[in-house]
Amino acid sequence: MPRQTPASTGLRCYPLRLGPGVELISTIHELMEDIGVQSLFILSCIGTLSQCSLNSRQLNKKEYEIVSLNGTFDSESHYLMGSFADPQTGALIGGRVHSLIVHSTCELMLAEPLDCTFSRAFDPRTGGNELVVRRKLLTDP
Repeated sequence: MPRQTPASTGLRCYPLRLGPGVELISTIHELMEDIGVQSLFILSCIGTLSQCSLNSRQLNKKEYEIVSLNGTFDSESHYLMGSFADPQTGALIGGRVHSLIVHSTCELMLAEPLDCTFSRAFDPRTGGNELVVRRKLLTDP
């Protein structure tokens, strides 16, 4: 597979605050549809969660602090990785995030790349659907 040249792109930012009980991933996909955005990524995220489904385990506790949350969204899929802390013990856990429900608040800064779009395609080297960055042409919306 040929090496991909990174795309330099301008950004449009979307600050967003989510309140208690909101499921983060579906809310971001709904926002993308509502505003007509093809691709987004998380620039920053702080807040607390009450439930989170990770590859490695399910977090079901009163509250965890979001230490980091990063990832990409396209119109059909997403890929998120997160780290979370138990505020009582300080224990950290992280992994690939499949769902996340906000406990009290979640402050996000989302960014739309203006000159490229994201999608996912199967990569036989990894056995997974991996990020594909496509430069927008002047005729693309």
